[in-house]
Formats: sequence, structure tokens, C-alpha cells
Amino acid sequence: MSWLAVVSALTVMSILEAASHNYIKLLGVSPEVMLTGVLFFALNSDRRKGAITGLIAGLLKITFTGMHPVIMLLYGSVGFVAGMYKEALYRNLASAQMIVAAIAVFFTSIVYDIFISSKGFPYYKAVLFLSVPAAAYTAVLAPVIFRVLESIMPPVELDYREIVFKKKVYDGRRPQ
Repeated sequence: MSWLAVVSALTVMSILEAASHNYIKLLGVSPEVMLTGVLFFALNSDRRKGAITGLIAGLLKITFTGMHPVIMLLYGSVGFVAGMYKEALYRNLASAQMIVAAIAVFFTSIVYDIFISSKGFPYYKAVLFLSVPAAAYTAVLAPVIFRVLESIMPPVELDYREIVFKKKVYDGRRPQ
């Protein structure tokens, strides 16, 4: 995937998330669409591209929603870790997408809740009433967002497992 396609997809996702933030709430929280986009691009590339994608998504989130700048570092770290462990996950499995999205949203929410609690909001309430519902809501929507992004932008890079499988199956011979 080219950088122009990645940045344009993230920009569209950021605009849609900022515009529909108040309309798609469930239990008072909205899903983290941008973070799911970062996970998609990180799981379909390497850790460097995942980290850069996370930083770009964080910058767009700061621009369109006015969040604290630490969100850029959180998204970058999530993209880096997801890109680093992409070989350990079967990224096309819906349950794996849900688990990874829930863990990523819960991690970023817990760290971001520290900044909310420094403004006077109790930390335990932020975790129970913001982090947990946001992680669950995003986890349910993650496979849908992954499928939409796969239909719009199919991954171009070869999967390492496919290369090893083809080498074992054909044992160096050309397929007939």
C-alpha cells in the first residue's frame, strides 16, 4: 500500500469519526475507528510502517478532535507493537481482530485516563465507565472495519507464511 493511500484512508476515517462521534455512542462512549485503522495497517505491514501510521493517525485525531498530544504517542506505540507481532497473529481471523482491538483500545484508554483523572475525574470511574465499554464496542466493530478496509485497500505485500507454504508444497519446482 502506498503512503498516499494510507494517509488518505486515515484522513477519511478521521473525518468520519469526528463527524459521527456524537451519533454512534453506546453506553456513552464511541468506538475507536482510527485506532482500528492503525491496527489494520500495522498488521498488514511491518513495525516501522505501523508506528508511522500510528503517529499520522494520532496527529489527525489531535487535529480533528482536539485531544491531548499524548494520543499521538499512544497510537504510534500501538502501531509499532501490532506491526511487531503480526507474525504471531492470524490477522484474518475475526476473533483475533476483536481481541487485538480490545487490548489496544483498553491500553490506550487506561493511559489516556490518567490525563482525564488529573483534571478531577476519578480514575476508577474512567476505567469502568469509559475504557471497558469503549474496548468492548470497538472489539465488536473491529471485524467490520477490517473487512471494509480490506475491500477498499487490498494488501499488496506478500505474506511470509504463503512463501514458506509454496516452497514446501512445490519443493522448488514450478507448479504445473
